[in-house]
Amino acid sequence: MNILVTGADGFIGKRMAEVLSKKGHHVIGHCLTDGDISKKEAFAPYRECTTDVVYHFAARTFVPDSWNNCYEYFHTNVMGTVSVLEFCREKRCSAVLMSSYVYGEPQFLPVTEEHPLVSATPYHETKIVMEHIGRFYTEHFSVPVTVFRPFNVYGMGQNEAFLLPKIMKQLLDPHITRVRLMDLSPRRDYVYIKDVIEALCCGMAVKEGFHVYNIGTGHSYSVEEAVKMCMNVTGIEKPYDAVQEVRAFEVSDCVADISKLEQDFGYHVRYGLRDGIQDWYLEMRRQISG
Repeated sequence: MNILVTGADGFIGKRMAEVLSKKGHHVIGHCLTDGDISKKEAFAPYRECTTDVVYHFAARTFVPDSWNNCYEYFHTNVMGTVSVLEFCREKRCSAVLMSSYVYGEPQFLPVTEEHPLVSATPYHETKIVMEHIGRFYTEHFSVPVTVFRPFNVYGMGQNEAFLLPKIMKQLLDPHITRVRLMDLSPRRDYVYIKDVIEALCCGMAVKEGFHVYNIGTGHSYSVEEAVKMCMNVTGIEKPYDAVQEVRAFEVSDCVADISKLEQDFGYHVRYGLRDGIQDWYLEMRRQISG
């Protein structure tokens, strides 16, 4: 297949482009240096190319920053999606959109795709709007759109501002004697990047309609359990504590219901949390050694 990947230099986009290429697909990657994705002109170089599907990952993603940069988040995340869908409409190809955990504090567990949506932050609102626009383009312009809602993704290359990279950085830095975190109690469904990529690959098979899928593991762990697991995998033990700072709109627990993804595509999770951390740690060691 001929596939365009936006955000091809990002945490997920880079991995996705590499895996698609290894699977034998012809991949074109679009990065910020190739043009502002929120403007239609950014797609001019690809209009003469045959395109079967667009994987859209280009976005502003660090949630806390969205409070102080609302305009930038809405401009990039919403108008970037419109630009992608306009391109797909023109090329008569399908779109795979990356959403987020958009459920807020769960009303029930595990969380299905039918759970009510909650705009906990400006970032989450941009994702909900993005999904609505995707449905609109399917219903009115017959653009096949698949939306994936990953829970807590982790793995090699993720920004150290996110929780698990923050934990690993503090454990592996010999100059840091104590692991410090905000709150040890929140529970999350942590899903490894390799499982996320395999789930996203399922989107290529969708040729019509609008579809939404959760990506997770079906299990949750507290921050404290995650810290202990990281120490167990690395063999590095350090004292840890939390400043007991609770974030606004903090979610106490979330577990993904991935039965829809399993039923529609035969998808299966390969990495539990410990397996994922182990694979990630080995990857880090290989990178350091050479």
